[in-house]
Amino acid sequence: MIRVHFTYRHVDAAWGGANNFIRAIKTELAQDDRFQCTDTVDAPCDIVFMNQLGKGPGGNGRRYKLAQVRRWKAEGRRIVVRAVNLNRHAFRMGLRNMTLGWLQDRQTIALLNLADVVIFQSAYQREFFLRAGYKEAQNCIIHNGASRFFWVENPCAQPLDGQIRLVSSTASARETKRHDLIAKISMCDGVEVVHLGVWPEGLPTAQVRLLGMQPHEEMLKTLAQAHFFLHPALNDPCPNAVFEALCAGLPVIYNPGPGSSTEIVGYCGLPLDESNLVNTAREARSRYSELRDQVLKNRHRFAIDAATSGYRDVFLQLAKNPLAR
Repeated sequence: MIRVHFTYRHVDAAWGGANNFIRAIKTELAQDDRFQCTDTVDAPCDIVFMNQLGKGPGGNGRRYKLAQVRRWKAEGRRIVVRAVNLNRHAFRMGLRNMTLGWLQDRQTIALLNLADVVIFQSAYQREFFLRAGYKEAQNCIIHNGASRFFWVENPCAQPLDGQIRLVSSTASARETKRHDLIAKISMCDGVEVVHLGVWPEGLPTAQVRLLGMQPHEEMLKTLAQAHFFLHPALNDPCPNAVFEALCAGLPVIYNPGPGSSTEIVGYCGLPLDESNLVNTAREARSRYSELRDQVLKNRHRFAIDAATSGYRDVFLQLAKNPLAR
């Protein structure tokens, strides 16, 4: 039996993509008799699985120190790190980012260079970590996956006899989420937009209907009533919200700019045209049936099963080669 400790402590409430993904993969792994998830880091374990240095919402948002990671390695534990993001990539270079953010990024890169295996969520993500100083030791790319809760057995197509309904979802108000585009497309004729999660303070909502943070049951109801999931964000390493929408049967309208959306969504959605959102809405309406069919044929790739299979293989390979680097 391979003993794995998850350093990221999730919560059951909605708390963003990392929390949802870690909770889902831990649940899946716990059902495999070959693995045991240890409750505390003090208990003996073979693999320490980290979501970068963060302890998660269940750990009060604190961070582990690199000295602790080095002690684990000295004890013979293998370190697997799921890369998440860098401050320099996610935020503007203000005073905070040039000080605390810069220091945290240095610690993150040092962690990845200490790890036995680094798991990147997308090829796009790996590239910006390489540019930041990651040395490209043992690593792999495993896309995220939506929890089983978002797998709808028989998604119902929505009639197109009225407005085309779009749903968007963000757990962060940062600029790169492009809430401004969500507001702009809501002003197009024949378009209705519902937004789940946070909205930037001071940004006009236009015609967007804000629902705020919702439990998963309500999120799924909202997705079930929509035609498309709207994801105009830039620079996202691997948005969990996109995987959840695809598993629920929704094609995605995504931003073709820098980020992982084009890599992930592929033929299961369409790129938005920021200079002509009216045409984007028109194309979405005309291609709804075609794109929905593509989603239904391919959505198994976006489920937690596929992601867990990749993570499980990494853990099993480490267990077979305890001294390998």
